[in-house]
Amino acid sequence: MSNICNFWRGLALFVILVCSIVASPVNDVTNRNGKPSPSPANTTVAAWITQPIDHFGANNGTWRQQYMVNDKYYKPGGPIYILTPGESEVSAMYTEDTHFVSLASETNGLMVAIEHRFFGNSNPMPDLSGANLKYLTLENTLEDFARFIRTVKTNSSSLFQKAVPANSKIVFVGGSYGGALAAWVRAMYPDLVTAAWASSAPVFTYIDFYHLDQALGRHLTARGCGELFARGVKELDAILLSNNSSGLDSVRKMFSVTGSTAQDVAVGITSAITGTVNLPVMLNGDALDQSVCSFFENSVPPLTAYSKAVSAAVKGYAMPQAIRPYRNMAVYRRDMAAKSQGDLSLNQPFRSWYYICCKWFSDWQVAPPKDSNITAYRSQLVDREYWQGGCQSSFGSSVHPLTDATEHNRRWLGMLKDVANIYYTVGELDPWRDTTVATVDGTLLSNTASSPIFVMNGATHTQDMQPDTAYDLNSVRMAKQMGDSLIKKWIA
Repeated sequence: MSNICNFWRGLALFVILVCSIVASPVNDVTNRNGKPSPSPANTTVAAWITQPIDHFGANNGTWRQQYMVNDKYYKPGGPIYILTPGESEVSAMYTEDTHFVSLASETNGLMVAIEHRFFGNSNPMPDLSGANLKYLTLENTLEDFARFIRTVKTNSSSLFQKAVPANSKIVFVGGSYGGALAAWVRAMYPDLVTAAWASSAPVFTYIDFYHLDQALGRHLTARGCGELFARGVKELDAILLSNNSSGLDSVRKMFSVTGSTAQDVAVGITSAITGTVNLPVMLNGDALDQSVCSFFENSVPPLTAYSKAVSAAVKGYAMPQAIRPYRNMAVYRRDMAAKSQGDLSLNQPFRSWYYICCKWFSDWQVAPPKDSNITAYRSQLVDREYWQGGCQSSFGSSVHPLTDATEHNRRWLGMLKDVANIYYTVGELDPWRDTTVATVDGTLLSNTASSPIFVMNGATHTQDMQPDTAYDLNSVRMAKQMGDSLIKKWIA
C-alpha cells in the first residue's frame, strides 16, 4: 500500500489501514506440509502451500507460502472468499475481523487469507538481496494466487479441513494494494475468479506523486490552516535553498532534526509530518490535523507554527509498534543509502515494499512541479531523484530499468477495462484517491452496472473493509450493502 511509494499503499499497510483492529489469536499448531491441523477451539488455522520460486522462468525451486483459513460459517456450496494482506504479514485479523466475515456468514462462505511472497513468513529465497528480489514480480504474485485457487478446485482436501466442491465460486477481496491485486487477479484469471471487491485499490501509478500531499492540504484547509501550513513550508525552503550554513543550523535546532545537507534536513522534516499527520488521515482520524491547525492561530509566524506542529505531531502520535523503526519510506530510503545494500535479512516489509516501488509503482511522494500553480505542502528538496537514487544502491541491477509509469498504466489499468464483476470502492477523502479508478478529477474506468464504482462521501482509506459497527458513516454502510448485494448476485 506507504511515506514514499509505500507508506501508504500500503504499508502502512493494510494491517494498519483496516482500522486499528487487534488480531485474534491464531492456532499455532500449523502443518508446514499443507493441510491445517484440526483445532476446534480456534476459528482460524494456519497452513502452507508449496509454490514454485519462479512460475515463468528457469528457477524450478520451490518454497512454502502461508495462508490462513476460517471455516466457521462454511457450508458445502458456499463461496470461497480470498484476501491477501498485500505488503503486511498475514494474521487472523484478515479472516476474522473485516466486513467480509459478515458477508461470509450470510453466504455460508469460507474465509481465506494468503500471504504475499517476500512478506511475513512467505519467503521464496533465504534473504532480501536484489538478486533474490527479482522473483518479486506482479506476474509471480498473481500466479501464486491462481495456483492456490486451482488447488482449491482440484485437491481442496490438501488445503482445508472441510470438503470444498470443485465448482465453488471464488471471490477475491482486498483493500489498498491488496485491493489492486483483487482486481488484477479477476482480470487475469476470469475462469478461476468469479468476482472481486477492490477497496481503495491503487491501480494507477505516477512517477511524481504530489497528489498525496494535496489530500493533506484539503484536510488542513477544511480545518482553517492549509494556506498557513503551505507558507511555513515555503519559508522553510527559502532557508534550505539559500546555501546559508547558519540558516541550516537554525532549522536543525528549530525542528530537532539532524542531517549534513539541506536535503537530509528536508527529508527528516518530511518524514516526521508525513508519518504522523498523513497516516492518521488515512486511518480515518482527524484529531491530529485539527491539532496541527491549532499552532497556526494567534498570528504565529508560519515557519514557527509549522515547526511546532511537526514536533507536537511526532510527540503526540503513538506510532504502531510494528512500524516504529521506520515511520515511513523516507527514513528507510535514508538508512538504506547509508548502508548501501543494507540489512538483507528476511521479514523486512519496508525493504520488500521499497523494491516494489522502485520496480513497479514509483509513486514517489514529492512536491508539485516548481513551475505549476499547485500549492506545495512539502519541501521541493524531496524530489524524484532522491527517491530513485536509493533504488540502485539498495538493490543493484535487479531494479533496472526503473518504473515506466506510462507502460505500467497501459498494461495494468488497461487490463481492467471492460472486465465485469469487479466492485470498486473509493474514499472521498482518501489521500491515495488519485491512484484509484475514481480520482479527484474523474473516473479512469467506466462506471457500469457490471463493474460499479462507489465513492464513499466523507470516508478515507479502505473504510468499507472494517468490521460493521454502529459508527459507520452512512456512505460506508451504503457501500457495504451495495457490495454485499453485488457479490450475492454474481455468485448466484
